[in-house]
Amino acid sequence: MGPAVSSASSLLLYGKPGDGKTYLIEQLNNLDSQPIFLPYALECQGNIIQLYDPIYHQKTEEEQPSVLTVAVERSYDRRWAKCRRPFIVSGGELSLDMLDLRYNATSKIYEAPFQLKANNGIYLIDDFGRQRATPAEVLNRWIVPMERRVDYLSFVTGGKMTVPFEAFLVFSTNLNPATLGDEAFLRRIQYKMLLRGPTENEFVRIFERFSASKGVPCPRELINRFIAKHYKTTGKIFRRCHPRDVLQHAFNLMHFEKMPVRLSTEILDRAFESCFLEENEDAAPLETPIVPSHAATPGTPTATPTVSQTNGQTCADYWAEQVSRIQAAFGRLAFAAQFRDRGIGDYRDGEATLQYDEAENAQVLMRMHGRLFREWLGLSLDQQVCDLVQYIASVKNNLLQPAFLQLEWAESMTPLDAKQEEVQLFVQDLATGYNLVCQQSAPGPAPAPAISEQLAVAATQP
Repeated sequence: MGPAVSSASSLLLYGKPGDGKTYLIEQLNNLDSQPIFLPYALECQGNIIQLYDPIYHQKTEEEQPSVLTVAVERSYDRRWAKCRRPFIVSGGELSLDMLDLRYNATSKIYEAPFQLKANNGIYLIDDFGRQRATPAEVLNRWIVPMERRVDYLSFVTGGKMTVPFEAFLVFSTNLNPATLGDEAFLRRIQYKMLLRGPTENEFVRIFERFSASKGVPCPRELINRFIAKHYKTTGKIFRRCHPRDVLQHAFNLMHFEKMPVRLSTEILDRAFESCFLEENEDAAPLETPIVPSHAATPGTPTATPTVSQTNGQTCADYWAEQVSRIQAAFGRLAFAAQFRDRGIGDYRDGEATLQYDEAENAQVLMRMHGRLFREWLGLSLDQQVCDLVQYIASVKNNLLQPAFLQLEWAESMTPLDAKQEEVQLFVQDLATGYNLVCQQSAPGPAPAPAISEQLAVAATQP
């Protein structure tokens, strides 16, 4: 890279997409901070060519003279602009007519082509091989300028002018160079450089630096678990753009869901999934667990989750495993509801927080509670009755009947994000379903219909 830059010879930079080819060339423009002098316009054969372009030529700031100054001695000819070295990029939109003078019939002025505007700077042909013109046509246009350091431009009248060609010409592509042309064709480009993918250590440093630039710490252990799960076990190749893309998705996710700005395994997993295509589109969807509360409720299954020590098991996987052990849908709902602390409006579980981040654990339990709540609410009345029969048979709790007849207990089954109409519908369904269960049960004292009716009536009140 060094000899190519110092000699301003042409360079072909190739490699896989996302490894930082364009970024590398952009940073080269910061190596030389010396300004250049650029004429605002050129005149040749009675034709005017506008050279200065405020989009690509950034003027350097100069000290303004005092209002008391009588005369100012100009340090240079004001027909020239003092600018930073230009950096111009052309992508797939590049066509051959953009590399020659363009005549404006209204103003009668020509506009300089990109390579002339890029003199004493860098001209990057990005995505080389994807332009409107073929690679051979693009390169043939510059065979003479690259060798002789002069370019020939044509006027609409048929005349020609000679201009200097002093731009550092860089071609960047993620295609195989062998597909762009033969050996004689590629020989015209003086230097070639393959930009390989990052090593694991470099990938980790990029991850840490981008996270630090956003003011959010990312522990090395968290990055190592992320790499082990998504790269080492799957064989996915490291790319330099991956840390930025995944972390940006993670920050967007936390902002959208109004979560604490703190990275966790679950957040990075969800961000990774939204960045890349799924390999198996037909695979069954995975359940994602959610947020906790600590107050135990009557009729809740007695199975207490034990924190798994299995390496690589996420917080979501842990809670999904606990829920899968409960057969009845209402039992799974009651299990999730017991972790909701109605006093502080959050979810808690002391044992799980010994292994997983507290905020992550709460978020997983909250989503799980909401999902299980809406799953039960989506059952038909007959399905709800059958499910309640199975649930009541599984708990065998003498406190169960009094609990079912309490509006407060029924509302404790609802998640934090439940809408008022969902809460009303749930209480009504629960009261109706429980009445039907009692009517179908073995002989015994039937529940007071008035109490169950009170549940339904209370639920409809604002």
